[in-house]
Amino acid sequence: MAVKSGLLAALAAALLVLLDPGGWLAAFELRTVDARHRGHAGPSASTERIVILEIGEGTLAQLAPIYGRWPWPRSVHAEVVDYLAQDGAAAIGFDLLLAERADRRVVDARAVDTLAALAAAADVPEVRAELGAQIEALRPQRGDAELAAAAAAAGNVFAAAVLAGAPAAPGDAAQGGDWPGPGVPLAAPDAAALHAHALLPYAELAQAARTLGHINVLPDADGVYRRFAPLAWWRDAERALPALGVAIAAHVRGVPLADLRRSDGALWIGDLALPLLADGSALIPYGGEMYRRIPYEQVLASKDLRAAGKPAPLAPGTFDERIVLISALAAGIADLRATPFSPVTPGILLHANVIDGLLAGRTLRATGAVGAALMVLGACLLAVATTARLRPAAGLALLLALAGAHALVCWYAYARGWMLPLVPPVAGLALAWGGGLLLRVLASERERRWLRDAFGHYLAPTVLEQLLRAPARLRLGGERREMSVLFSDIAGFTGMSERLPPEAVGRLLNAYLERMTACVLETLGTLDKFVGDAVMAEWNAPLAQPDHAARACECALRMLAEVDRADAPWRADAVDLDIRIGINSGEMLVGNMGSPQVFDYTVLGNEVNTAARLEPLNKACGTRILVSEATRRGAEQARPGHYAFRALGRVRLKGRAQPLAIHQLLGRQADLDASTRARLARHAQALNDFHERRFTAALAHWQALLLQHPDDGPAAHCAERCAGALAEPPPADWDGAYEQTEK
Repeated sequence: MAVKSGLLAALAAALLVLLDPGGWLAAFELRTVDARHRGHAGPSASTERIVILEIGEGTLAQLAPIYGRWPWPRSVHAEVVDYLAQDGAAAIGFDLLLAERADRRVVDARAVDTLAALAAAADVPEVRAELGAQIEALRPQRGDAELAAAAAAAGNVFAAAVLAGAPAAPGDAAQGGDWPGPGVPLAAPDAAALHAHALLPYAELAQAARTLGHINVLPDADGVYRRFAPLAWWRDAERALPALGVAIAAHVRGVPLADLRRSDGALWIGDLALPLLADGSALIPYGGEMYRRIPYEQVLASKDLRAAGKPAPLAPGTFDERIVLISALAAGIADLRATPFSPVTPGILLHANVIDGLLAGRTLRATGAVGAALMVLGACLLAVATTARLRPAAGLALLLALAGAHALVCWYAYARGWMLPLVPPVAGLALAWGGGLLLRVLASERERRWLRDAFGHYLAPTVLEQLLRAPARLRLGGERREMSVLFSDIAGFTGMSERLPPEAVGRLLNAYLERMTACVLETLGTLDKFVGDAVMAEWNAPLAQPDHAARACECALRMLAEVDRADAPWRADAVDLDIRIGINSGEMLVGNMGSPQVFDYTVLGNEVNTAARLEPLNKACGTRILVSEATRRGAEQARPGHYAFRALGRVRLKGRAQPLAIHQLLGRQADLDASTRARLARHAQALNDFHERRFTAALAHWQALLLQHPDDGPAAHCAERCAGALAEPPPADWDGAYEQTEK
C-alpha cells in the first residue's frame, strides 16, 4: 500500500508539473533560460567577422541635408553596397524591408527648373541649400534600379522578407510580388506551416539578390525572443524560404541552399546540425551584444573621400571577409525586440547571433517534451523514495542538494549545447517530496491512531508514546528477545462461577481484571491477553527494559496486594479471591502473530510455556507466586537485595526432560520481620540437607517449622517430598527434582 501511494504521489506531482496550471513554472523556466544565455555569453571565433552598419539618429541628422528625410533614395544603398563589395565583404545583409518602389518616373521638368532658379536666388545660404536639396529630390530617380544593379554586381547581397498569416497592411503582398531566386528544396511539414501573405523586396532587388531571407523571429509567452524559424513557407509548400541568418551562414560556410537537408530532428547546413524544436523552430544561440557597429554615414564619407584621394574614416579592408548587416537603429524606425539581455534590443542583433552561432558551430538542442516528461517523472519518483527512506530533515537536505546538483548540470549542459529543463524537475522534486511527506504524515497518523486503538488498553501511556515513535518494532512475525512473562489465575474460579449468578460473576471479573491491568501498566508491562479469569503479561517488549524480571516480580506483588485489600469490590458479594502467579524469564519470540488481516501482539516459545506451567504448580507447592531461577537471578541483578525469595528445589515440569529450579516470591526484603528471616534460613538448611540426601535431618527441620507455622505451605510441600524419599529412597543418580503430575 505504501509503495502504491508513493507511486500515485509521484505521478500526481509529475502530472501537475507537466500541466503547469497558470503557467508559473514555464515563466520561471524562461527566466532560468535567460540566465543561462547571459551567464554563457561571450565572443566566439566568428564574432569579429560580423559588423553592423547602423542607421542611427546621428546618421539621419547628417544625411538629411543631402538625401532628405528617411527613407532615402535607393541609390544611397547602392553606393554603400558598391563600397562594401569593393572592400571585400563576404556577405551583405539588409535588415530593411524594401518592399515598395521608391522611383518617381513622371515629373514636370520645367516646373522643377523654375523652382531651382528661384532657390538659387535666396539670400540666406542655409535656406538656399535646403530648398535646393528638396527640389533636387523631386527630379526623376532611378535608385531602385541602381540598388538592384549593385546587388547583382556584388553577388552576395541578401534581402529581407517577412512572412505572416495575414498581410501587415493592405496591398503589401501585392507590392512584394512573386518570390524569385533560389530557395531550400524542403517541403512544409503540414499545411499549417504555409504562410498566407508575405512582404518581399521589390521585384528587381529580389531578382538581383543572392537570395531572400525572412526575418521572422518567434516570441515566447512572455514576449521575449528566444527562438527563430530556420525555414518558412509561402505559396510553394515544396520550397522553403530560409531565415536571413541561415541564408548568410550557409553562404559563408560554402553550402548551397539546395544542399540543406532535414533529418534526425535537425536542419543540416553541410556538416553542421541546427537542432529543431517540435514546431520546427530553433533556439537562438545567443552569444551577446558585442558586435562591432559602424555608422552608416562613415561608409558614404569614406567612399567620397577615397575617391578624392583624401583620408577616410574607414581604412581600406575594414570589411574584408566581414559579414555586414545593414539596419535602421534610430528612434522611430528601429526594430526593437525583448531578448534575454535587454527588453529593448535592436532586432538585427538576433540575426547577428544566429549567424555567429552557425559559423562558430554553437547551437542549442532541447530535450523535447518526452525527455522533459521523463526527467520530471524521474525526479518525482526520486523524491518519493527519499521521503520513504529518510527523516524529513535529512530528506529536505538531500532534496536541496539534488536540486542544486541539477541546476549545475543544466548550467554546464548549456556549454555542451544542451538546453535542459531546470525548473520542472526541481518543481517535481519539491511537489513529490511534499506530497510524499504529506502521505507519510497521514499514514503515520493513521498508524498512530491504529496503535492507540490496538494497544492503548494494554500498554502504559508512557510505553505507548515511545512505541508511537518507533512503530516498526511491531512488525509482523516478531523478533527474538530476552523477556519476562507472567501468568495469573483465580484459584477456584470455576466453582465460584457455579455458586454466583452470572451478573455477579461478570461484575466481579470486571473489577478484578481492572485492578490486575492497572498493576501491569503501572510497572510498564504489556498486557497480552485475558483468557477468562487468567491474565497474561510480559515485559521488555515492545520497548527495551533491562530490569524486566524485577518489573514482573513487582507486578506480581502488587497483584497480591490488590487481591488482599479489605475494600476490594468483590467483598460486597461475600467473595474472597486468591490468585496464583507464575513468572519465567528467557528468550522468546515477540511481535504481531497471525495474518495481515487478523493478528495479536504476543509472545511465543518454550519459556512462555514454562511460565504457564509454573502458575498451576503453586497449588502443589502451597505458594501464591512461583518464579524460575532465571527470573530470580534477573530480579537480583536489577535490584540487589530488594526481593525475598525462598528456593523450593527443582521440578521436572510435565513434558520436560530437564529439571527447573523454582522459587517462591514472598515479598520485599524490607517488609520481612526477624521471625520470617529465621524461618527462611532454616528452610534453606533443610533444602540443602534434602539435596545432600540427608532426608532425616531435612524432615526434622521442616517438621519443626510446621510446628511453629502450621500454615507454611511450602514447608509442608517439602516435608511431604522428604518423607516420600525416606520411605522410598531415590536412585543413586537422583538429581533432587520431583515430577509435576498436573499442568
